[in-house]
Amino acid sequence: MSEFKLYPSAVVWEITFACNMRCIHCGTSAGKRRPDELTTQEAFNLIDELAELGSEAITISGGEPLLREDWPLLAKRIKDRGIKAYLITNGYAMTPEIARTLAELGINNIGISFDGTEPTHNYIRQRTDSYQRCLNAMDMLREAGARFCAVTQVSNINLAELDNIKEDLIAHGCKVWRIQMTTVTGRMKENAQLVMSLDNYPKLVDKILEIKQDKRITVDVGENIGYYGCKGTELWDGFPYFGCYAGTRIAGIESNGNVKGCLSMPEEFVEGNIRDSSFTAIWNNPDGFAYNRKFTKETATGHCHDCKYLPLCRGGCTTTSVSASGKRAENPYCMYHIEQQQGIKPVDTEYVANVLQQVRDMETAELKRSKVV
Repeated sequence: MSEFKLYPSAVVWEITFACNMRCIHCGTSAGKRRPDELTTQEAFNLIDELAELGSEAITISGGEPLLREDWPLLAKRIKDRGIKAYLITNGYAMTPEIARTLAELGINNIGISFDGTEPTHNYIRQRTDSYQRCLNAMDMLREAGARFCAVTQVSNINLAELDNIKEDLIAHGCKVWRIQMTTVTGRMKENAQLVMSLDNYPKLVDKILEIKQDKRITVDVGENIGYYGCKGTELWDGFPYFGCYAGTRIAGIESNGNVKGCLSMPEEFVEGNIRDSSFTAIWNNPDGFAYNRKFTKETATGHCHDCKYLPLCRGGCTTTSVSASGKRAENPYCMYHIEQQQGIKPVDTEYVANVLQQVRDMETAELKRSKVV
């Protein structure tokens, strides 16, 4: 990481812990507002600080961000500082007025969480009317001229419903669909049997590859799905996957000012609080975010340790790996590893092969320099 510029390019910010749902897959178990959430002025100061550090995108999240009354002021401040503003909502609190406000603010994209057919979505969201309210939210955003996409958390519960979800999204004018995999974090710890099984994981990859052939909607594959091999590389359209950027180019901020490398990470990954030390000081701490900034081959364990792709993927998504194995880089949700077990040998694309060779050349050069010293 010595020649890699460290700056919080993309920040996901939980502006409130309050939520109007109790989703069974919620990675943070959101619900009631934290008693010590940042004030409006503290939030403004944080936005200004992130702008000075070069942040290029801030995603306003929760909880449910629309439950925080000053969210339009925060969104405007982000835009006024020249930073792209995104927002993720479950859609339940959406109104035509809010949809128009989002459009007028120029929010770059609004993610609407949508997770299944009506019975499944309502079960996951623990609200009997959440499915229809979600689709209504998409309709309101479309009518207001706001740009939006759908975000689906896939688990054993809704894997078989991806075709149904796709058709619903297309019917309501959704052009982009982000598909992510649920992890054993937050409330899902109580429902671990519902998390994507390793038997079902290749089925998820196959289904995404199939859906990507449908030109009516664009699929945005989540960073915790894939990882080289034949189908893993195909999932990323033949381009290299460079693993987890938490704490190197990505940051997560909780509503009380806690800072993590990624908002989805469990609490043991908190690096500090902006009330005790500025975000800049936390970010510039030479010993901070060590799981990525000081990542070496020895960080990886199990099958990841000797994998030829380790210099590129670095064990994939940290949260997925830690929640599945308890290790930073021992990730069972890896298509290359699964294909190895099946006796399948991948053929690297020219792009991936060239990047791998560059990494080998750099490692050889570093080894020679160390011997000279």
